[in-house]
Amino acid sequence: MEHLLAPLVGDASPVTVIGLCKNAGKTTAMRRLMAELGEERLALTSVGRDGESTDLVTGTEKPDLYVKAGDLFATARGMLSLCDPTLEVVGLTDVMTPLGPVAILRALSDGYIQLAGPSAAGQLPPLTRTFLELGAQRVLIDGAAGRKSLAGAGVEGVALLCTGASLDRDMELVVAETAHTCWLFSRKPPENPGLRQALEGLEDRFALFTPEGEPMELPLDEGGSPRWNKLPRQPLVVWAAGGIIDPLLKTLARRGAPTTLVAADATHVLAGRAALDLFLRTGGELLVRRELTIAAVAANPWSAYGWHFEPDKFIDALRQVIDLPVVNVKEAQA
Repeated sequence: MEHLLAPLVGDASPVTVIGLCKNAGKTTAMRRLMAELGEERLALTSVGRDGESTDLVTGTEKPDLYVKAGDLFATARGMLSLCDPTLEVVGLTDVMTPLGPVAILRALSDGYIQLAGPSAAGQLPPLTRTFLELGAQRVLIDGAAGRKSLAGAGVEGVALLCTGASLDRDMELVVAETAHTCWLFSRKPPENPGLRQALEGLEDRFALFTPEGEPMELPLDEGGSPRWNKLPRQPLVVWAAGGIIDPLLKTLARRGAPTTLVAADATHVLAGRAALDLFLRTGGELLVRRELTIAAVAANPWSAYGWHFEPDKFIDALRQVIDLPVVNVKEAQA
């Protein structure tokens, strides 16, 4: 088999497969990667449910997940009757789902499986560590549709970003949204060592610093919320721990002085492209405390809803605006 995805992720583990929408081709990309990594002992889990032959939301056909003897996976106990291989239960986590607690299993024979793993991002790092302790050589995480935040769940490694025609009928819009997401994931930590040190371990919702990392007093109202219109008119660094949404960016864009906004990581930036463009045009800069890495973009020109893009045109359009490898996920099927 020609190796298309494995060279792009290198030795990284875990590899989180994330999608901009349902039916973007996440499972297809994961199947291909699993086949290319067939000599390794793999460990799998999914945020949400995966591996079913028919999508429970759209009713469309889905590719199966097939594991080999020796592979590990984590799934809810209620899914075990739907898994083909002979299984050994090697652990039971404290993660609860509507289908029961999540168990860690080892396949003793080859076969198809269905996954229903943790739904909270913070539950992934300890599960990943357990997989490695049990002898997994590579951990693969199948993210739920639209859950870009899973790539920033404290799990190291890299991500495969899946995009496709199911996001929208307008190919230009799909290309623009994909490029925007890649841009966000390329944001870097501050270069100034004093500022990097000041941000390390910071848990405040908001904090204010000089560009060199010296703490400044953040004006607050009687309820404890920041008074952004009272910030001094000088270059400042604003730390925001939670989600960054349109109103904050628009307010900072109006303050009349350069603002560097630092997010925990790119997945915390929930604002739309228009608000972010306004912030950047007015001299703003977006940085992150923790950098995330997209190894490649897997593109699916076919929609589950009855339309599709001309494959070569779609791939070419993505490559023109994204400085990352772009793979046609439909041509990469195992």
